[in-house]
Amino acid sequence: MRPKSESEILDLVQFILPEGTTKSGDWNRVCDWPPDLFAVVATITEWSGLYSEASFMAYWSNGFLIDQEWIDGARGLGEQWARTGKPPSQVATMWSTLIKTHGHAAIHDSSPESTAWKKITFTLLAIADEACAGIGFMPAAPGHVVSPIQYLVYVEYANLEASRLGLPALGDGSTILPYLPYSLCLRVPPAIACVQPKASTPPVGCTLRSLTHHVALLPSVANVTTHWQPADAWEREPSEPEAFNLLILPFPYHIPGKGFVKVPGGFPGGSKERAFTLDPSAWLRETTEEQFADFILDLIGEAQPELTPVHAVVMPETALSIEFSNKVAEILARKNSSLDLFITGVVSINGCERRNLAAIYRFFSGEVARTSFQSKHHRWLLNGEQVRRYHLGHILDPGSKWWEQIDVGYRHCYVTSFRPQASLSVLVCEDLARYDPVLTVMNAIGPNLVVALLMDGPQLEQRWPGRYATVLAEDPGSAVLTVTSLGMVLRSSYPGDKERREIALWKQPNGQARALKLPKGAHALLLALTSRWVEQFTLDGRTDSCSTLQFELSAARPVYYPRTMPAGLEFRG
Repeated sequence: MRPKSESEILDLVQFILPEGTTKSGDWNRVCDWPPDLFAVVATITEWSGLYSEASFMAYWSNGFLIDQEWIDGARGLGEQWARTGKPPSQVATMWSTLIKTHGHAAIHDSSPESTAWKKITFTLLAIADEACAGIGFMPAAPGHVVSPIQYLVYVEYANLEASRLGLPALGDGSTILPYLPYSLCLRVPPAIACVQPKASTPPVGCTLRSLTHHVALLPSVANVTTHWQPADAWEREPSEPEAFNLLILPFPYHIPGKGFVKVPGGFPGGSKERAFTLDPSAWLRETTEEQFADFILDLIGEAQPELTPVHAVVMPETALSIEFSNKVAEILARKNSSLDLFITGVVSINGCERRNLAAIYRFFSGEVARTSFQSKHHRWLLNGEQVRRYHLGHILDPGSKWWEQIDVGYRHCYVTSFRPQASLSVLVCEDLARYDPVLTVMNAIGPNLVVALLMDGPQLEQRWPGRYATVLAEDPGSAVLTVTSLGMVLRSSYPGDKERREIALWKQPNGQARALKLPKGAHALLLALTSRWVEQFTLDGRTDSCSTLQFELSAARPVYYPRTMPAGLEFRG
């Protein structure tokens, strides 16, 4: 049950921590685990809206409470907690004052007297954030000092992965954090709130997200279940950021109309709304998994004289069926030791349940080390204008609205740490444009790189993918890559129109959007993403000491298949 809006501070604390702040089972002692304290004070901060008050945000105000001494003090106490693994006495005192003196203060109180408890809450928020520095990530460089808190989380994730793979655990294998990979919290139930690592701090806006560098407050797992996937222990830890090379394969190159299949019947009540499905067999035809994997490997081979190695292969929405994709991934892992990631859109059919998924395969030592399937969270709606634009009127009646027949229940979102201090998220088409539920997670965590898999027309800055990519690049500050198939780009134009071949679009923070065109006769685009450390500041003036990675597009080159295309992989262009 959610507390009422007129709740007091203690009501909210007891709601978030129903079994108490520590093992003692009461609420008078400060939380002994920083993410728990963060969950509480971040929720108070958000519910009260205190972060927007002039006392905390308007440095020109006579009542402004933040100065360099406050910043140094908050950072120092957070670093002390991270270093010792125990909350400093000053933090315990602030918590005691908050509960014993102000526990019965109303959350919505905006009187001048409320400034006292709001300053305590604001300060505890900064301290808890600083105590979580580096949490969820591998160390940024060899020899980097790892705090006990960061190390504990690393061991917990390692043991979670060891259990999944049937490998020996680190240490005694005991589990301390019960809610991984959904939340870093120890005593805050994920059905109430979740806390996850954070990658970027928004440079604009006045929100709770602007107040933290290292951890993010997320909604209940019932709203959207977020999986944080840290870098594997075996991955190297370079002292300098390395390039990340992607091969974009805009398959299918040709999409026949019969790939769109109308579902019999319609909505009740005389509605003009109908449903359709997508059938990847229409463009895969008689191609085998081995042939398709070899096709990708040949393209990687052609790309390597330009850039070595190729770290990831990216394909658009619904490019493959899930069974086909799984087998292709196994072959790629076995035959190419340098490939880290294979990302593709897939269609899954399980009885009457159909899903449109992003498949994310991580490779290690000739095997698929981890596979994540993230469902699309919003159905595609084809209206009459779109039906005509994609030349589907002979299959789908332009006088009706056509909904994609997929299951959108059980909403999950994956964030993958694929480089030291760098995380990646994948979105599927409409999820890039709809704020709820996944973009709430994207905005809170701020992944360094977002890849959007689309079944869409040309990727131009003025079209909808460009607009929404720009929003993410500004807040939270993610680099965004959108990818569609050449087949859909070619279907979206009329005979005689200017030929469009923009199969991808790149947007990075503080940079212009760049449409990426596939030259005629080319089969793939090879992108080199370089990264650099940047300094970010929270809204209260705390620096991250230049520990945030930002990706930039440094090169984009076409790749041509060197031989005759395999049977079934039609290439018309």
